Amino acid sequence: MESHPSDNHAMSNDYSRTPVPESSTASGLHIALIVTGTFIAIPTFLTAAEIGGSLGLSKAVPAFLAGSLVLAILGCLTSMAGATTRYSTSMLVQFTFGRRGAHLVNLILVLTLVGWYGVTCHVFGRASDEVVRSLTGLKLPQAFHAIVGGVLMVSVAVSGFKGIDRLAFYLVPLMVLFLGYTTFKTYGDVTDWTATADYANPDLTITTAISAVIGLYIVGVVIQPDYSRFARNLPHAALALIVALGIMLPLVLILASIPSIATGEKNLIDIMTALQIGLPAFLLLLLAAWSSNVIGLYSSGLSLSTVLPDVALWKHTLAAGIIGTLISLTPVETFFIPFLVTLGITIPPVASIYIIHLFLIQSGSCDRQMLDRQPSVNAGAFVSWTGGALLGYSSYQQYLTLTTVPGMDAILGSTILYGTVAVLISKNRKENPA
Repeated sequence: MESHPSDNHAMSNDYSRTPVPESSTASGLHIALIVTGTFIAIPTFLTAAEIGGSLGLSKAVPAFLAGSLVLAILGCLTSMAGATTRYSTSMLVQFTFGRRGAHLVNLILVLTLVGWYGVTCHVFGRASDEVVRSLTGLKLPQAFHAIVGGVLMVSVAVSGFKGIDRLAFYLVPLMVLFLGYTTFKTYGDVTDWTATADYANPDLTITTAISAVIGLYIVGVVIQPDYSRFARNLPHAALALIVALGIMLPLVLILASIPSIATGEKNLIDIMTALQIGLPAFLLLLLAAWSSNVIGLYSSGLSLSTVLPDVALWKHTLAAGIIGTLISLTPVETFFIPFLVTLGITIPPVASIYIIHLFLIQSGSCDRQMLDRQPSVNAGAFVSWTGGALLGYSSYQQYLTLTTVPGMDAILGSTILYGTVAVLISKNRKENPA
């Protein structure tokens, strides 16, 4: 069958504003590898070291499992939303918050993702400089490492889902192998599973550790439809998240925590260098930053495509990469992290609202006619979003907390509010059928 020009245009833009056709779908294994590649990263290594070193393995492992279970459940829901509609997160936001209202939500998503890209690229530049100096004695500007890393990340992100899929297929097994080898080299030094490291945080409890694990990937759960829309069907979409977040995430956390506990060092790259496996350390650093940042850039491009639909997706992705790389050249951690923490509270409610809207209000159906009938701004969605974010901020400031996890409290608040809106809409439809 001859393809229509509009089909070719949608394909070239990676279906940023149209449903993914059956012919372009992938297996759950491919989706699971992509998701796994997003969390094998420096922040995960640091989180694992902090929790493992402070609680000891006997308490850290249950915390890793519990936090990962919560993420897997939430991830299955957002993944199924993507697989059901075959639309990206930014398009689901448009169906939910209205044609104009979605612009604000998507811009905030872009700020969050580009900000984290900048932070990761900055950390990569600094750590890469240290590794290269220790291996070769070569001294290059830290900015050089960040820029080279940024070029590599952008080069894959602009190629769309297929490029990300290929990257994950080859890199994720390598990264797990490097982690496993480091754990194997140090596992025998852990003689007491209850022992804590010298850097142990005495205020860290199991509850707080579970909160940290959830907070580590909660924004990733929100943008899950960007990848699950390529899943062959609902079982593939759900299985991908069960494997990635339910199995691989706790495994990676455990593998990353053991070397830290055994050596008393937080920095996994320093540990690998001390074990005289500096080259694998550098490769792990490069691959981890590469795989996780590519995902953020791609989702940034998708979100921007709904705000400026006439611009090609690759141009949006390239612009996000340039801005993120420029951010990485600044002392970003000194002024940007508090801003990102705030965004981490405001973003999670978006997921609960678009899930409720899709399955309870739209009965699992999305099409262009529905979008055309949407109001410019869905006031109920914005009220629920604001209420959830306020509850999350209250939890962050320790004024009022339900779960001790600000992002989770924000989700619960918005779920209650927008769930009420959905019930009222459903009741009105029954009383006033069209």
